[in-house]
Amino acid sequence: MPLPLTSDDARAVSDALRAAEHSVKHYMDENYNQDQHKISRSEYDSLYECCQTLLCLSNDVTTAAVGLSLGALAAPVAELTGVIDEAEEKIKTLIKISSVMNCASALVNLATSIIDRNSGEIVTSLNKLRNEIRA
Repeated sequence: MPLPLTSDDARAVSDALRAAEHSVKHYMDENYNQDQHKISRSEYDSLYECCQTLLCLSNDVTTAAVGLSLGALAAPVAELTGVIDEAEEKIKTLIKISSVMNCASALVNLATSIIDRNSGEIVTSLNKLRNEIRA
């Protein structure tokens, strides 16, 4: 039986989500500027909403994830932070706005699943995020 996540583990997941939020925000800043709009205002607004949600959820994850036991994951913290880190790196290299939006939405879904302490949905969200990274 896997050990539950500790407060340090939860903090690592929170930090990974926050770093991913910063990558999305950087993408927004780089692609929506005064001189050249590579993304539309509505796309910018959608990404901004994802960023705000990720930022709020990353704060809540620290508390909510403590004691969460994820039997379906072999190494919960390493697996969670690893996929989130992978998504963050992928966002830095994406060109298509739809891909960035899909990754950001998948990150929000994962964070929401953690907050809800729904281990089955966490695994599902993690797999969806993996699929977005590989797309």
